[in-house]
Amino acid sequence: MAVHPSLATVADLATLLGRTFTPAQEAQAQALLDQASSVVRAYVRQDISRATTTDTFTMRRADPVLHRCAGAVTLPQRPIVEIDTVLINNVATADWWQDGNDLLLRSWTWDQPPAAHRPPQVTVTYTHGWDPVPADIQAIVMQAANRVIVNPSGIRSETVGGESVTYLIPAVGEYLGVLLSRTEQKVLDRYRRTAGTVNLRSR
Repeated sequence: MAVHPSLATVADLATLLGRTFTPAQEAQAQALLDQASSVVRAYVRQDISRATTTDTFTMRRADPVLHRCAGAVTLPQRPIVEIDTVLINNVATADWWQDGNDLLLRSWTWDQPPAAHRPPQVTVTYTHGWDPVPADIQAIVMQAANRVIVNPSGIRSETVGGESVTYLIPAVGEYLGVLLSRTEQKVLDRYRRTAGTVNLRSR
């Protein structure tokens, strides 16, 4: 499994907060940024940061009249920067073109029964993601990490010695920790992948 970098750095967070971290605080901040980055990636179902991936997909039949091709696969990671190589059943081909996130394969002889029950496997190596990471995604990652730094106990309010203290937790009263608020999810929805081809194998 690929290890992805944090979507924001400790230096970014320190600048946002206007403070200098001690070594121990830097380690905590890095751990929280890593967690927040994982939460954001899980929500949008995207790697987000620039990377090159090799994935294998099952080819689906395409409308030969509408698409003028034999088959297609949908590449799940966005945005697609470059498609490097395409193999069909481990045979390299250059007979394809890109239409958005779809890879359209111009010609391929589909097997007749019983082999037809084993659709062609398409292995694609492609580069995808943003460099740099979009500013709104960075901001959300830092906000999610900072919530835990500011309020590690997740307390909204408490009374100590007759004095009431209220913490910055959303009005709905949910403890977010390194999670996302509904407002943050709405911001991230523009990046979210809601459907796509199932990835069979990554390497």
